Amino acid sequence: MRRTKRFERSSWRRLLRAASRGRRGQAMVEFALILPILILLIMGVLDFARAFNVVQVVTNAAREGARSGIIPTNTSATVTATVNTYLASAGQTGCTTTGANLGSAGAAGDSVTVTVTCPFQALTGTLIPGWTGTINLSQTATMRHE
Repeated sequence: MRRTKRFERSSWRRLLRAASRGRRGQAMVEFALILPILILLIMGVLDFARAFNVVQVVTNAAREGARSGIIPTNTSATVTATVNTYLASAGQTGCTTTGANLGSAGAAGDSVTVTVTCPFQALTGTLIPGWTGTINLSQTATMRHE
């Protein structure tokens, strides 16, 4: 009787092993189908985080430019230099700065407006056909002259 049970157990083991080999192949195929979607999702999350970081840097740079622009002795060149220094310390390049009523151009109580625009290159832009992946992120800061 023992031999019969061993024979039955070993035959069941062989059947289970054969069935599990097919399941491993199925899992590999399913993983291969889901992997591109998973990679795109992860890259999208990273793009969003990077874009949020750049928006914060651009917002702070515009604020620094507006703070510099409310001082009556400063000029447009001084404001642009202040913004560019802040952006360079944060690792941002290729940004443009525009302003209105900067320095001595405005009277006390007038509003100073500084706008900073930076291009943002998305990681997922290379994966989507027809899109370069570049987005211009822009922020404006307004303060009153002293």
